Amino acid sequence: MVGQQLLVMRKISIHSSINMTNKMKKIGRYFLALCLALILIIGTVLHTKTYQASEQAQAISQTANQTKDYLYFKAYGERKGNILFYQGALVEESSYASIASNLSQDGYDVYILKAPLNLPILAQQKALNIIEKENLDNVYLAGHSLGGVVASLNAEKSSKIQGLILLASYPSEKTDLSSDKLRVLSITATNDKVLKWQNYENAKKRLPESTQYRSIEGGNHGGFGDYGQQSHDGKASLTSHEQNQEISQIVLNFLNGQA
Repeated sequence: MVGQQLLVMRKISIHSSINMTNKMKKIGRYFLALCLALILIIGTVLHTKTYQASEQAQAISQTANQTKDYLYFKAYGERKGNILFYQGALVEESSYASIASNLSQDGYDVYILKAPLNLPILAQQKALNIIEKENLDNVYLAGHSLGGVVASLNAEKSSKIQGLILLASYPSEKTDLSSDKLRVLSITATNDKVLKWQNYENAKKRLPESTQYRSIEGGNHGGFGDYGQQSHDGKASLTSHEQNQEISQIVLNFLNGQA
């Protein structure tokens, strides 16, 4: 009698365990489905908020070699160096194709890095990985807005990095390059209403004293790429093409030691 009771209790215990396991599996499936749905919703929202490259920028980007990690603009003639560029937050990477193409025509290999959801902070190791994988030397990191913040994070992490190019950007409070020997160029625009100017001024103490500062008269934040008017930005008095050309020339002067 006791043996039968134990057997019944054991069966009940096994049945309960199976039910609990099935319930946990169902909960796990529901949780996974919820996570996937949230990811899809977030991805869709971010995509709708992403600034798309202009038709001209898209056309120029088609001249680049494309991989899953970057758009590559090969240097014309003898290669002088490499530029790895981080896009601005929620800005399609093709938006910077015009500047990249201009720099490549003067002898620089340019890599416009691709980031998940067009957020460079999600690809902050990509530049270092490419430098290592491609065995690049004489490297300059560059970035627009949040992309410049990410570029700054990586600037002192490899001896192959010679300099830093910041477009409407500045290093975060956690990044101090003031005692570093990096060559640094910082470009802003007078009609930029997106850049946090007080933070920009405060960040100058975290850059080398030798940093070169240049300003584009009449330019705005969106003009550092080619993706149209950005929300809350000032109105530019020159076209995106004109601002891109001016940026390209300033950067080339810097790279070639002419400024």
